[in-house]
Amino acid sequence: MKLFSTVFRQKRGVILFVAAFLLPLIFVVLAGIDTFSKRQKTTRNLLESNLWLSGRSALEQLEQEFSDLEKNWLNVSHFKVLLKEERTTPIHSNPYFFLIDTMYRIHYPVVANNVENDFQIVVQNRKSGYKEAMEMAKLSELGSATSSRAIENYQKSLELAQTKQQEALAVEGLARTNFRNKNYKKAIQFYRLLYTKYSQTVNLARHPYGLTAPLQLQSIGYHMGKEIFGSDSLLAVYHLMQDRHWLITPPCYFFFKEEYEFALGIESSAEESEFEKVLKCNQFVGKTIIPILKEKMKYTEFNKNTEIRRTYLENDDTQYIISFKKLYIPELNETVSAGLYWNLDSLKTRILPIMIAMLEEKTNLQFQLEDNNDTHFFTQTSVNIPNESLKLSFNKIPFPWSMVAIQPGYQKLESDAKREVIIYGFLIAIIIALMLFAVFALLRDITRETNSMILQTEFVHNVSHELKTPLSLIRLYGETLLLKDHLPEVERKDGLEIITKESERLSYMINNILDFSKIDMGRKEFDMKPEDLSEVVINTLDSYRYHLLKKGFKIDEYIEPDLPQVVFDKNAVEGILVNLFSNAIKFSSDNKEINIRLWKNPKGIHLEVSDKGIGIPANELKHIFDRFYRVKSNAGFEARGSGLGLTLVKHVLDAHKWQISVKSAPGKGSTFSLFIPLKH
Repeated sequence: MKLFSTVFRQKRGVILFVAAFLLPLIFVVLAGIDTFSKRQKTTRNLLESNLWLSGRSALEQLEQEFSDLEKNWLNVSHFKVLLKEERTTPIHSNPYFFLIDTMYRIHYPVVANNVENDFQIVVQNRKSGYKEAMEMAKLSELGSATSSRAIENYQKSLELAQTKQQEALAVEGLARTNFRNKNYKKAIQFYRLLYTKYSQTVNLARHPYGLTAPLQLQSIGYHMGKEIFGSDSLLAVYHLMQDRHWLITPPCYFFFKEEYEFALGIESSAEESEFEKVLKCNQFVGKTIIPILKEKMKYTEFNKNTEIRRTYLENDDTQYIISFKKLYIPELNETVSAGLYWNLDSLKTRILPIMIAMLEEKTNLQFQLEDNNDTHFFTQTSVNIPNESLKLSFNKIPFPWSMVAIQPGYQKLESDAKREVIIYGFLIAIIIALMLFAVFALLRDITRETNSMILQTEFVHNVSHELKTPLSLIRLYGETLLLKDHLPEVERKDGLEIITKESERLSYMINNILDFSKIDMGRKEFDMKPEDLSEVVINTLDSYRYHLLKKGFKIDEYIEPDLPQVVFDKNAVEGILVNLFSNAIKFSSDNKEINIRLWKNPKGIHLEVSDKGIGIPANELKHIFDRFYRVKSNAGFEARGSGLGLTLVKHVLDAHKWQISVKSAPGKGSTFSLFIPLKH
């Protein structure tokens, strides 16, 4: 306001002339714009009404189409096909389906028998001859001296076996014992029998012999030095495993997948096989969906409801929509939880864009889906979102998005209105622009001149005040020493000390002014050389230590030794330290303490200078590096100086590409932290 009033007083005639010419012109322009605005507002209201009605209708239609898609899949006939062709039909990439019974067993997708108690190795009779023979065989197998006894007992167990499972375990014992005895021909015979006759039978670890026997045969071939079960045969078994020939658990599959790939010397494919998709789907259903169903089954209304239920889930940074319902499956002879889950990344790029494109064609609107967590939009064709768009939330489907409806008519309305205004006011705008340019140029010159005068006045006032005190003291004590011949030695030394001190103060002020003058004219140059920063800090502190101790300051210093050399201007950095030490002296009243710390961490070197002085108010921290600025909020404390010290500090740091931060609070002191990055 002060600046404006100054300009107004100096150039009142110019401003009044321009205002007298512009006011009628502006009135005519505003009247024309008002007419266009009213017409535009009427059209806009019609478009807003159409946007609301059509947008809500489109959202409901999109939800209905998605619901119909769910119903087409969540029906008995579809799951009959999935159960019937489980071993041959590839799993869908999206959505994924599942069937879970009331005991929370997974009936689809099936990867292994979910019932654990159906695995019986021996008959229930504890005195079974098979069991006794197997136990004797295992005991005999432990010692090499009784290995023949182990073979006899395993052979006896094979003769007494009552199930295929028992036969396979006995044959495995015969194969293993002969292998240990280096009776390779017999071992090969029994392992081939396991592979051909008992391929689908599992061992005690629930691993099919069709997968374990080939690896054992290859191991025998390695010991014999010839090929027993070749790479082509191993590769065929590997492909059978990937084609779901054996119904195995996920850990079993991935274990044997790694074993066969190592044996064959092949790298694992980045693309998942159909079976691996089934395995991962089964794991997801077991670990994620079943706990959700268990939680919802606690509520009676959920168990009675046969409608489709949906829930949103975020798992491992992946978003899902899970849909499920109660469904009676004749093949299972029970009512189960049938459902599907969508990977939303696939849903929003494959299915929803097609539905939205059809809605856009019907409504002549444009739609985009907006993520509720950020501002990301995704559709087939991305457009700019105008302010007049309508944001709609999904009601039936728990999508983590909103649908934004856009009325293209708004954009055409805006462009037409702008065109009319431009045509109507083209000539007037040119005249106004030329006059504003002239006024701007005139006011800019006046403003620069006024600012320059104000800054010069403040600077002269501050410097005059600063120079007056030391000059007066120098003159006073100089005259005293000159006129008094027999002055006591103590008083004479005190006078000389004051003259020296005030001279140094004058020199410091004049150097600051000269440096600022060079910076202001762009002539300041820095002599950058690799130097020892810790040495510069120690030397500068030592040269200033007398002044600090004389003022009654307590000095707390920590300077880490063996710091790496840094490229900097030695004189300029010494000036930074002197300015910071000088400020600590000037702005400390009762609590006189200064802390200097220099240390290194992996990111760089840190230099910190802090005091316990009067502090700086938070609202003035952002101004302390401005030229000629002095803190005004410290009531009862008059700061001395020209207001250039911290300005010079900031300029030197910027030239060195170093960083500075300040922490301060009134009455608690100030901390200036410098960060010097290390170049690797």
